[in-house]
Amino acid sequence: MFNIFELTQADTKTLQERALKLCEEAGELAQAVLSATGAPGSGYKNHSLADVREEAVDAAIVALSVLAQANTSKEEFERELEHLMSEKCAKWQQKLAK
Repeated sequence: MFNIFELTQADTKTLQERALKLCEEAGELAQAVLSATGAPGSGYKNHSLADVREEAVDAAIVALSVLAQANTSKEEFERELEHLMSEKCAKWQQKLAK
């Protein structure tokens, strides 16, 4: 998917560093959501839904790089991504159907 696996392989971050980076990106996403939705104390940051979208993509890329680093090949990464996304979305759909 895009070149996430290759970029991950070229990056020297450890799996721990990458997971911590994901936490940082999640915090930036939360900050953008709070600001964009006018949460008390966050309005001064003037984030918009465009900022929310950008931060969501940043978090998604880092999350995918964690998955990529936890696999041994591009093919395995792609199989795992498709399998796990299908499985997790099906589980979500089942919960919504109840």
